[in-house]
Amino acid sequence: MNIGTWNVRSLFWPGALKLLHNELLNVDFDLVVLQETRLESCVLKFDNFALFDSGLESEKHEFGCDFYVNGEF
Repeated sequence: MNIGTWNVRSLFWPGALKLLHNELLNVDFDLVVLQETRLESCVLKFDNFALFDSGLESEKHEFGCDFYVNGEF
């Protein structure tokens, strides 16, 4: 299992998730932990990947830790 981490500083801007997904397609990984995503809590699916977010539900868009997982669910 390949695991990585990335402090993205923020994914709270238009097109950020698509750009992140395209970048991570070029890396051989099973799990990437993302810090400081600044997104609200959610679960998103992209192709064969899933993004699990544990951000705060506030207007400030602070903090946030995500797990970007490769595989079937």
